[in-house]
Amino acid sequence: MYVILSANTTGMENSNLFFDQRLDNEFLQSIYENDMEHAMIIFGQFLKMAPELMQDIDESYQAGVVEDFRKKVHKLKPVFSFVGLTELTRKAEVLETKCKEASEIYDLSDLYIELKNQYSLGFPIIEKEVKRFEKQVN
Repeated sequence: MYVILSANTTGMENSNLFFDQRLDNEFLQSIYENDMEHAMIIFGQFLKMAPELMQDIDESYQAGVVEDFRKKVHKLKPVFSFVGLTELTRKAEVLETKCKEASEIYDLSDLYIELKNQYSLGFPIIEKEVKRFEKQVN
């Protein structure tokens, strides 16, 4: 299911902008308003950069350096919101906070696994949205 937003984007007069219901539509509407073109750009950038950032986070986790891990989680945290994965932003925020309290990286294992699992579920939604946006434009 999709939430319909009125859209008036360049070349898209009187069309509708939809977001998958699993995304935070209220937040997406607040940042993109009716600008599908802008949403397409940001969603596309997310697809390009998020896997690499998640890989960096995983490498930091494997290295066991809590502060480096925290910094990398902090860097990715806001990116989730820009594609409507605000629940992931909240999980990353909790993880980042727990990093300040953790004495060892393995104290963060449960939270990190939860973040990775939710990311794995959310990424295909964004891929699907980008493909759907592209079809709407063409």
